[in-house]
Amino acid sequence: MRILALTSKYPPHHGGVIDNHCPTIVESMRLRGHDVLVLTSNHGLKTELREDVVHRRLQLNGLHGHPLLTKFHDMKPVELHNHGVLKETIAEFKPDVIHVFSLSGLSKSLIFSLRNARVPTVYDVYDYWLSAEVAEDPWLKFWNAPSLPFLEQSSRTALEMSGERGRLDSTAPTRMQKGYDRLPIYGDAKTRAKVAPNSIAGFRFDRIYFCSGTLKELTEQVGFCVNHADVIYPCISTQSFFGELKPASAPIKKFLIVANLAPQSGVLTALKAIKRARAAKLDVSASVYGRGDSKYLAELRSFVVSNALPVEFLSVPNQNTDLPAIYKKHDALLHPVEWAEPFPFTPLEAMACGLPVIGTASREAEELLRHGENAFTYPAGDDEQLAMRIQELLISPALRCMMAETAQAEVLAKFNDSTVIDQIENYLTVSQETWVHS
Repeated sequence: MRILALTSKYPPHHGGVIDNHCPTIVESMRLRGHDVLVLTSNHGLKTELREDVVHRRLQLNGLHGHPLLTKFHDMKPVELHNHGVLKETIAEFKPDVIHVFSLSGLSKSLIFSLRNARVPTVYDVYDYWLSAEVAEDPWLKFWNAPSLPFLEQSSRTALEMSGERGRLDSTAPTRMQKGYDRLPIYGDAKTRAKVAPNSIAGFRFDRIYFCSGTLKELTEQVGFCVNHADVIYPCISTQSFFGELKPASAPIKKFLIVANLAPQSGVLTALKAIKRARAAKLDVSASVYGRGDSKYLAELRSFVVSNALPVEFLSVPNQNTDLPAIYKKHDALLHPVEWAEPFPFTPLEAMACGLPVIGTASREAEELLRHGENAFTYPAGDDEQLAMRIQELLISPALRCMMAETAQAEVLAKFNDSTVIDQIENYLTVSQETWVHS
């Protein structure tokens, strides 16, 4: 099968663990004999770059450090470029199926060009680009908002009366088809609140699956017609991320935090909990691995120094090759995220390595973390409760071992790369066959 993978960022130019999802699947499919080409942005580069497997040619707008363009004459060249690159790539590569991973920061109007390409297209949704970003896409908002500020409204009216919108629909689409000239998803907050679940017919995602039931439900609630979607949980390389379970007699001292260092990561909450635990005479330390916001990192370092905490900050040059060994050097994982994480990838890796996990109790985490069964959970942002969970982990060796054993068995059975890639490969095959026979 010839597969064109479309995603916004691709290693080494990426932002953290979640961006490993696409390359993990791409490499697995290539190992199974499929011909895969990745089309992604030139994020991290000053120009385009065509490699054997990865073409870094698309342009980002407004995310990942790129300036936000909102004026018609600024957006138009970016839209024309991205659609032109997509069409050219499809024509040259001739894929049997297009596998869309993330359009975060990319032109959401590519959805319409993908539909017009008449090639079987599968969407793998593992972040919030669909449920949150589509409604904020500046190009689609300009053309589809029920009302705009006076100058923009006048500009849009003139462009539509001159036939410009109709001409653009063949080169940089503004809608799926005529008849969807104004979509409520691009209205104000009150208009959006009235959008019924599964009601926006201006977008079609015939073949789509989500990384969690929670993310699927959220996407339905904001109006997209995805109630037919499947759920395929993400995978990890269980060959790499596997470690022996520590016996109950082994001390639990060194905690690990792996995060994209930003305020919503909850790392400061974790450090406050470490401080509380040490004040309670618990011999615990921590390692923080990750990159991110320099201001937040300075705040974390200042907190550690001022409170004389045994915490080290270390970078991970290559997350795929270095993280497994790092997990195995630690006794437990803290996963203190304070944002609506689509699915907790990091705990999966830690669980496979045999580490007990303490993570935030959230709706998103419910599909993986069950308090007292395969992990400990606590309310996000509550450093006092987290400190109590740390203490509980230390004083309950039998429970700790039971949870770690249960978690590892579940990850090895449900989230191993072979099982998940089987599901994805089958989904792509059925998508191609269904398209051909329809």
